Amino acid sequence: MKTFKSICLILALSLPLISCGGGSTTPEGPPIEQISFYRVVDAGPFTMQVPEDWETIQTFPTNYPENTVVAFRNNVQDHEFIANINVVRNTVDEGTISSDYAIQMFETLQNQLINFKKIEEEEYYLFIGGEPVKTYLYEFEGINDTKEEILHFMQLSGVTGTTAFVITGAYDKNDTELAIDQVKQSLQTFYIT
Repeated sequence: MKTFKSICLILALSLPLISCGGGSTTPEGPPIEQISFYRVVDAGPFTMQVPEDWETIQTFPTNYPENTVVAFRNNVQDHEFIANINVVRNTVDEGTISSDYAIQMFETLQNQLINFKKIEEEEYYLFIGGEPVKTYLYEFEGINDTKEEILHFMQLSGVTGTTAFVITGAYDKNDTELAIDQVKQSLQTFYIT
């Protein structure tokens, strides 16, 4: 639980940055087919699917970042770190471009995490208001405390108006392939309404 809070804190501290300015196939529409054993979470400004047996966390202790909207945590707790997904909301300047914001968030974490290692960067089209918008899906690893095990992350960002959403999945080396796949599938079902 301490590590979960630490990850939320790192993400919240790195997310208020503001960016302005200006390979993949563009999909035709947002993900609408429900994945078996997943539930649809319609949170107003965004929709996503998460495994039906993952815990939803909407009330956070005072030490959690204020910009955390919701978190989802795997119900399998067979080791210290529990795979999870966090959605945070930040205020940005009007005109901020999703792909620029995603790059800036990635670079911020690259400078903040210890033993940072980029695993993959994928050009990704996130649906925002029914339109595909270019951004990036990043996969990387690192830690924020040398006393902890290295964690793996997947992150996706999107901007609508003056609101940016950052969706981050985290898991460790002891997580099953199923848990890792659940994190990735959930991120890929996220879209902004």
